[in-house]
Amino acid sequence: MLQLNSSFKQSVKSLVLSYEQFTNSRFYKLRAETNGMLLPIVYRKMYDLCSQLPDLDIIEVGGATGTGSVALAWALKDQQKQSKLIVVEKCEGGTRVDVGGYAENLQLINSHFSKFGVSEQIRLFPKELTFNNGNEAISLVQTPQLAAFVHDADGRIDRDFFLFWPLLCEGGLIIIDDYANEANYQPISERHPLGGAKLILTYRLLNQIIKWGLFKPTHKIGKTIFGIKPSNADFSRFDLATCAKIVDEIEAERQAYLASQKIPVSAI
Repeated sequence: MLQLNSSFKQSVKSLVLSYEQFTNSRFYKLRAETNGMLLPIVYRKMYDLCSQLPDLDIIEVGGATGTGSVALAWALKDQQKQSKLIVVEKCEGGTRVDVGGYAENLQLINSHFSKFGVSEQIRLFPKELTFNNGNEAISLVQTPQLAAFVHDADGRIDRDFFLFWPLLCEGGLIIIDDYANEANYQPISERHPLGGAKLILTYRLLNQIIKWGLFKPTHKIGKTIFGIKPSNADFSRFDLATCAKIVDEIEAERQAYLASQKIPVSAI
């Protein structure tokens, strides 16, 4: 049944891509030439929403090969905005191992920025984002506030909300990928640094953040959810300890699942 379901989903995805090749050709080509993971319609939605934002900097966490970064930077460029996109990209681990190591991934993302003509719109922060170095990324922001922040990385949206939400303008755009109540628990490895927990981690953390009134959903396409910073939201409700508890609970679930299957917790 799982194999049939996966096959059906792949068939639907292929049909959608075929349709988008003609109806959404600019973003279809971008996705194809940068090996993007999302559907072209998602990149088009990112572009459209970014085009409507005030002329303030944007932060994207998890640039990968740069597909989403290019879509966002195109919006800045086409609207002749002076603001910049700060792209936080660690350049190693996860799907990046298919490209190579740090140097290869850094070269690839920069080459895509150049190829699609957006190098001038982007400031790259080529490091893994942590609570400790977050201020280094923030130091690249040169506008009084942020117009948006985007997360398509490791599921640790608690870190991103902690660092960037206070800088976001009222009504500012927030885009979160991998929002799904799904888990594919497996050993932690270089290819799977979260052990298959990224989607469910994103899902539970964001649901908690929604309960706190800090994120108002507006659109959802597949596993990508779009929302805004609500007016008069109270950031004092945000609690890192509660977020850490969610992270710990999911890790305990992963370890329990692997133990039940007699699989080692780590494959590193």
